[in-house]
This record gives sequence, C-alpha cells and structure tokens, in this order.
Amino acid sequence: MKIAIDARSLESSKTGVGRYLSNLLKFWKTEKNVQFVLYFKDEISNDELINSDNFESVLLKNPLGFSSNFFFQHFLLPFRFKKDKVDFFFSPFYLKPIYCPVKSSIVLHDISYEAHSEWFDFKSQVILKTLSKISAKTTDKIFTVSNYSKDEIVKFYNIDPNKITVTHLAPDNSFSKIDDIEKIKNLKEKYGLDKFVLCIGSIFNRRHIPEIIEAFEKNAAKHKDYQLLIVGRNRTHPFIDITSKIKTTNNNLGRNAIVSLGFVSEEELLAFYSSCEINIYLSDYEGFGLPVIEAQFFGKPVITSYNSSLIEVGGDSVEFVRENTVDEIYNSLEKIISNDTYKLGLIKRGNENLKRFSWERCAEKTLDKVVNI
Repeated sequence: MKIAIDARSLESSKTGVGRYLSNLLKFWKTEKNVQFVLYFKDEISNDELINSDNFESVLLKNPLGFSSNFFFQHFLLPFRFKKDKVDFFFSPFYLKPIYCPVKSSIVLHDISYEAHSEWFDFKSQVILKTLSKISAKTTDKIFTVSNYSKDEIVKFYNIDPNKITVTHLAPDNSFSKIDDIEKIKNLKEKYGLDKFVLCIGSIFNRRHIPEIIEAFEKNAAKHKDYQLLIVGRNRTHPFIDITSKIKTTNNNLGRNAIVSLGFVSEEELLAFYSSCEINIYLSDYEGFGLPVIEAQFFGKPVITSYNSSLIEVGGDSVEFVRENTVDEIYNSLEKIISNDTYKLGLIKRGNENLKRFSWERCAEKTLDKVVNI
C-alpha cells in the first residue's frame, strides 16, 4: 500500500502539527508493507527521521513560480497522487484537497473555530470553517485526539460517530529529563530565573494569561522567592498587550517576578520543564491539552482548567481550577506551594496518569484504521 502524506509541517520549526506527524513517522518508518510518500512545498526537511527505506520525499514546487498553500493543497497534491499511484492520502492537519482522487483521512485536533469563532480573525474563520467542514464531510476517516473533540465534531458537523477515531496524544518521544545541574544553572542565569512556575503554550485569549499574571502577583507578594515564566508567542485576537501587563506587575512587585519568552529551542524547553516547580495551563477550550501530560512526564504538579478535554486528560492527577478567575487561580497556586504533601501526591498521580498515553499506540491505531478503510 502507498500512502501520501502532506508533510509541510516538517519543513520549519515544528509546532503542534509537526510534532504530531513526527511522532507517528517514528513508528511508521519500520512498517514493511507500507510505502509512504511525504510531500513538501518549499523545502524537503533535513530531519534524519525521514531517511528510511519506506519513506519517499517529494518536493512539489509551483510551476507558476509563486508560493501558495492553497495551490499546493488543492492542485499540486491531487495531480501528483495520480502520477505517483498512491492509494491513500493522510493529512495531519484539518484539510484535504477539495478534489481528492484517492481515499483520504484528516486529523481534526479540535474545532474551536466552530465553537468560538470570536477567537479567530476573518481569514482563519473562512479557511477553517469552510474548507475544514468540506474536508470533514468528504473524507473517508477522521482522526481526533480526545473523546471531547469527537463529540464536538459530531455536534457541529453532524458526522457519523463511526467515521471518527480517537487517538490520544503523548509526550514527545524526543523528550528527556535534563539532570545536568550546570546546564540548568546556566539557563536560569541567562534568563534571570530562580524558583519558577511554568506557563507554556501559544498565548490565546482563551488561555487566561492576564488572570494568571494577576493571580501570581497576589501569590508573589507572599512567596517572594517564586517567579512566573511564560513561554509562547502572543497570538491573541482581539490583541491583549501581555508585555505591558507583565511590565506593570514587575514594577508593582519591585522585582523581575515575571519573565516572558517567545519561541524557545527544544533544549531550552526541556530544561524549563525539568527545572520548574509547578506547571500551569489554563484554557476555556482545548482539543487535548498536551502541556498537561508533558509536565507530568517531567514529574511536575499541574494546574489546569476544569473543562473540555482537560477533564479527560487530567483525570484525578491534576489541580483543577473550576472557574478561570484570579481568586481561584491564586488558591490553586497557594495550595501547591504551601503543601508539600499535596504537591507530592499530584506528582505521584501524574506518573500513573502518563501510562494512559502512548505514541506507539497512537501510531498503530492510526495506521490500522487507514489500511483497513
């Protein structure tokens, strides 16, 4: 069987979709009865991962000379499917070609653009709400990452539940704990950090960063040895000036209590996870909420919101904030900082919770559904 894959997410710095695809490919590269064709738009990834006998990389340059995701997806891809005699198309993203000459599947990581369109700009709404719905209706199989997201897809798209397969995510297979004391020390000195709470992920309106900052300001007045590290690019819409809020808070506290960074290297990400005291990840809506179990992989207690897929992912292993308010966030922080027994209990339950999630199971289940459609 020959399976075509839209591999654009592997071309540059990997974000969520790129990491998702990479983790699947790590297990699919050993499949002896399947040939995978990875299609790239601008450049073929130099990741050693794709150097495998059953992986073929193809660069689809636009013969008209301009770079266009739309043209790549809806014209170049389907044309090459026929030429390369592929049997199936797998999209790790939300979309497939409008005309697809072979059977196909897409991955809907969430459909927040349907549930909360106010969080997205006009262009994103048009692309996602229109083309994603067409893709969901016309594809042969839909994969999603939680039972919550499956229910949302059924609700908004009126899709047969049997068409949807849930494959839970897991911490990235490349992750490893960093125990090098000198390396951690140097990183902390580089960013002016000591003992800190980690808040990681792209900054969207739904993730309540202003409330986290305000709650931490209350907490930091009492626990002067703690800092808050925010890692993620500001993608708020409508825009929220997070930088100004942090500056004001630090001025109020008279110290550099809150540090904010944009995109960081994977090595730094692992070091931050390895050396933080607490991980906080709040949201009004998530398809999965990967930072919850990533933090648990590093043996850290987690504070998260009691809603959407976060209930499913966190189970009984996290400190839930029932309402994303300043007072509740403050109380949750205080509960962990001031109670070592409770903190250690969360860490222990987090280790048990991790056993539910595996990239190997995700990859096997996905491929099994694809080859048997």
